Amino acid sequence: MKAYKVLNNDWTCQGFKFEIGQKYVVENELVMCKNGFHACENVLDCFNYYDCVLWNKIVAVELSGKIISEGDKKCAEKIKILKEIRFDEIKTIINLSDGINGSNGINRSNGINLSDGVNRSDGINESDGVNRSDGINESDGVNRSNGINLSDGINESDGVNRSNGVNGSNGINGSNGINWSNGINWSNGINESYGILNCYGISESLFSSDIKNQYYIFNKKVTKKEYDKIFIKIKSFRFSPTFNNLKTLYIKSGGEWKKTPIPNADEISKKEAWEDMPIEMLDYIKSLKQFNKKIFKKITGIDVK
Repeated sequence: MKAYKVLNNDWTCQGFKFEIGQKYVVENELVMCKNGFHACENVLDCFNYYDCVLWNKIVAVELSGKIISEGDKKCAEKIKILKEIRFDEIKTIINLSDGINGSNGINRSNGINLSDGVNRSDGINESDGVNRSDGINESDGVNRSNGINLSDGINESDGVNRSNGVNGSNGINGSNGINWSNGINWSNGINESYGILNCYGISESLFSSDIKNQYYIFNKKVTKKEYDKIFIKIKSFRFSPTFNNLKTLYIKSGGEWKKTPIPNADEISKKEAWEDMPIEMLDYIKSLKQFNKKIFKKITGIDVK
């Protein structure tokens, strides 16, 4: 059973630590609100129990084993964390219950489950926007592709596993941001290349391996150690810009998710998205020796005097 669950920002719930892709089993008899993994089939129902705020994690889950119900809640013996749902994705997943087995927009297709926008496809499970594809599982935005598993944004590709943003490519495994390339393994940010192994951020390359990642802060090269230290500090402020007005609509609706007019959600400017940055975070960024106010303004729209 597919459902949704809200976790704390550190991926915990009731003292239990979760991780995407992992499956968990509870011991002893299920008792609602006391023992078992809890989730809701409707993502909106989650906010009857948790605040609808950006710093909580919203995840899609699969419940299995013994399952008991009470009102809008499910309590399961087993749970698998499928993927994180971004705050701005909530609008698109509110209605997922029409068509074939919790699916929408299905044409000339077979074996479709919990999927949307599937056309001329076979063996599709928990996927969105899939066209002329076969053997697609837990994937989004897949077009004219075959053998795709746990992947997102795959177009005209074959044999792609656990990868994101792959276009016009073949034989891609454990990779991200791959475009018009072939024979890519365990690499990231590869474009118009062939025969690439264990590389990061390369374009128009042939038969290359072990090219290391480069780290930059305000366009200046830094060491991995320095980058990691600053990245961890910035993440500790728990702020991420959201380029829509859902938070404002939520607050104007009295902090009640069910009263929030989701259809009124709209894109906002980069300055509006960034201006809620905590002052402590802004002061820290300004204190960095690499800080460049022109670059900062170009990215955020914020003019640092």
